[in-house]
Amino acid sequence: MDEFLKAWNQINWSRPVIEYKIYYDTESGNILDYTTDNLPGTYIVIDKHTFYCHRFDIRIRDGKMIEIRNKVGKLRPDVNGTPCHPSDITIITDKTPAVFWKTHTYDNI
Repeated sequence: MDEFLKAWNQINWSRPVIEYKIYYDTESGNILDYTTDNLPGTYIVIDKHTFYCHRFDIRIRDGKMIEIRNKVGKLRPDVNGTPCHPSDITIITDKTPAVFWKTHTYDNI
């Protein structure tokens, strides 16, 4: 019995402290990852509830979370995107010449 008590008392019963983090892009404020791991990059520490919500409709500005009220999307010509017929955007093509269209999203914070 003494051996059992000695082994029992040697067990470390303390729980590790878990740090919940949001890694984000410093220029745009876009969320890159929710994690408890130590990764390279910029992050803020958040609470457990926010971590489990995994919301990607927020941005980080000045180290604080900002909720996006609404997003505005606009289809614009771009270097990348979906190739369309030059005179009719409704026709997707793989032939040249083609105009590439891509949706650009603007945050209304």
